[in-house]
Amino acid sequence: MLKEIRFAGDLLIEARAITPEFKNEDVLALFAQKSSLKNLPVLHDDGRPLGLINRNMFHSNMTKPYYPELYSQKSCIAFMDKSPLIVEARLEIEQLTALAVEAGDKVFTDGFIIVSNGKYLGIGQVLDLMHAMTELQARQHRQLIESIQYASVIQQSILAPSRIALNTYFPDTHWLIWEPRDVVGGDMFHFIPTRHEGQDDGFLAVLFDCTGHGVPGAFMTLIAESALAQAIATHGDRDPAALLAAINQYIKHTLNQHDHAIGSRENSDDGLDGMIVRFDKNQQHLIFASARNPLFIMGLNADEAIEVLAGDRKGVGYASTPMDATWYNHIVPITEAKRIFLITDGVIDQVGGTKKIAFGKRRLGQTLIEGRIATASDQKTAFQAAFRSYQGQEKRRDDVTLLALDLIPKSS
Repeated sequence: MLKEIRFAGDLLIEARAITPEFKNEDVLALFAQKSSLKNLPVLHDDGRPLGLINRNMFHSNMTKPYYPELYSQKSCIAFMDKSPLIVEARLEIEQLTALAVEAGDKVFTDGFIIVSNGKYLGIGQVLDLMHAMTELQARQHRQLIESIQYASVIQQSILAPSRIALNTYFPDTHWLIWEPRDVVGGDMFHFIPTRHEGQDDGFLAVLFDCTGHGVPGAFMTLIAESALAQAIATHGDRDPAALLAAINQYIKHTLNQHDHAIGSRENSDDGLDGMIVRFDKNQQHLIFASARNPLFIMGLNADEAIEVLAGDRKGVGYASTPMDATWYNHIVPITEAKRIFLITDGVIDQVGGTKKIAFGKRRLGQTLIEGRIATASDQKTAFQAAFRSYQGQEKRRDDVTLLALDLIPKSS
């Protein structure tokens, strides 16, 4: 296993040093004796570095006409770099790299002198420093990837109860696509069956698209999950609009986005778009409240157009959203079998196709209609194929989540 290089001293090469009493002919002899000797440090009598003689520069000067006659008997400081890079052995590699870059080209040929409390220890070479930095960056990258991968395990674990509940409640009549753009993402879903007087009376389904993606987005999903749990504990599961209002206040307080007096570049402006859906089996209706995201509703038993129901045009938790903001409950009667689709804008905004434009609501609706008569599983497969084909070689722009649920009223 290679030694981990963290400090300048880890690059130490023990090298002979000389003093100003050495003459240039002595230096010439030393270089002749040892071909691998690239640099000669020059020290004060007390061991502090005075300068550095570079082999190539020295020979370049001593081969000039008349220079041997003029300088052979003179002090070695004649061809010495009087301001070499001198670093303490405990200097961290990242700081050493910055100093080397600042020192300019000469450090690549001369290297640098390593000291301890100002006293000479040895020399270091930039090539070794570059190798060390490459390994350090690779190690940091591996650690970052490992951390993010473990964060993905945590995020998956948080979503697992909702996956289990969906598979139990809708064993063959739902489908879910949850695809973070990166290893972790800012989309979250939540599903719980609801009961009234001990009997199943429907469910609560939630889909949030939090600010950002990757690690920042994943952090926001943790805040959103906590906000949702507190909102349900306080307001119950029957009023989606009240839940959005409570989540708005929670996020604004948590991120200090409720006081415009402290609003500045140091403060975040984060929140979420999304939808909360409550299906009431007894009342045979759907109640939903939405922050910007549309709800798609498709009949399963008739060749009818897909409905796209818009949400309220304000996000949840953002600095610009008032603390006392309210959302509205929209009620949709469910008298025949329907399939509803909760989506995040990563689906609609994905660029692709021959014209390199967004997938869009119309294309999404048409794609879903084409799979109307298919089973939930087959419609999911068909949609994934169509969406990936449309995306083609374009990069994924955002996290993508789509939750499809079949609503079957009591009379069906």
